[in-house]
Amino acid sequence: MNEDEAYEYVKNTLKKELITPYHADELEIVKSVSCCINCGLCINHCPVVAAIGLDRFNGPRSIAVELSRSPPEYWSTADKIYLCTGCGTCREVCPKNVDIPEIVNLIRARIFEHRPDLVPKGFMLVKEIIAEHNLAFEPWVDREEKAESRDMRLERLGLPHIPDVVKKNAEVLFYPGCQAEERTQEVREAAKVILDLFAVDFTVLDEFSCCSLPSHLMGDEDSARNLAKQLKKKVKKLGVKKVVTTCAGCTSNLADLAERDNWGTPTYHLLEFLAEEIGFDRIKQALKEQTPSQSVHVSVHDPCHLIRHTSRRIMDYAMDILSLMPGVKVTESITHDSCCGGGGMVSYHSRDVADAVVKENLISLEETGAERLVTPCPLCTAQIESNLFKSGSSIEVDDLTVFLAQRFSKE
Repeated sequence: MNEDEAYEYVKNTLKKELITPYHADELEIVKSVSCCINCGLCINHCPVVAAIGLDRFNGPRSIAVELSRSPPEYWSTADKIYLCTGCGTCREVCPKNVDIPEIVNLIRARIFEHRPDLVPKGFMLVKEIIAEHNLAFEPWVDREEKAESRDMRLERLGLPHIPDVVKKNAEVLFYPGCQAEERTQEVREAAKVILDLFAVDFTVLDEFSCCSLPSHLMGDEDSARNLAKQLKKKVKKLGVKKVVTTCAGCTSNLADLAERDNWGTPTYHLLEFLAEEIGFDRIKQALKEQTPSQSVHVSVHDPCHLIRHTSRRIMDYAMDILSLMPGVKVTESITHDSCCGGGGMVSYHSRDVADAVVKENLISLEETGAERLVTPCPLCTAQIESNLFKSGSSIEVDDLTVFLAQRFSKE
């Protein structure tokens, strides 16, 4: 038996035992488990544990322990592994940097491959949409209706329409994410207004495709890696120097992919791009040139995918930009950086858990006295807005990109 034959023999043996070898980029995550010192900080800070209790979700530490067991015992975690929002609070407070969010994804991937009967049905519906459209949301059937919806939203917001441009060798690829591409078009359009105002040389994809994060979170690693490979090819073909996105999840995922797969193309959230590439002097000048907007009292929510999976610096930039805006008063709530419950695709199968997690945010938000909440993440926007509406609150919610565009726009 030669080396190749031996390798195939081992692979087939492992497959029969329901064991999937780790990818090279997964090994460091697996190794981090052995660093756990059982201090319990992750349990004390977990927003899901705080919301629904240890009886239903026994916390990050127990999830880490599952990885050290034999693979068939992964299946026994299915009742709790899908309740993790992936917020990253556990990793942030861990004195040994145990990577619980990615451990969760590793276990989900093994369950997805070997025991699909245990995967939430809501995930399988999303998988079908991604398989058919390369998007996490079903696209509009009628393109004219999509354009009409876009124009109505822009008119309501008082924003101009900046036509899409697809070209090679632009400085920036603007990548809005699936939600802004198909559902919250106002976010996509607002970002183009801002980029155009600052004369940024940008392009969009001629055919949009998902960044792979939803597939990764579901545990569908084959689809995730195929989508990542496809998107890398598109970015390389365009020859752009930077990628700018308005989605917190896309920002963190694309940054990780660029490092893992050697893209050689850095990813910025729009806020980060404005602060580091445009600069506060130009931002301040642009604001001076516009008609002062009506005074407004806002509060800000920090998306987990920015502050814990990318960099807290991005939300510092957000606060700095807001401080430059005449008539904008900002009051932070005491839970401004707490998980909204919308991550980890928890709401696709356990809406009650997602809503329980966000409840604390809503209470502290009401205490600020703010009339509006802004956040640079379409997922956080949808999750918080839905729960505020159900609670009967008068607080309105804006994606921060839209909020900024309305104050930058010449119209």
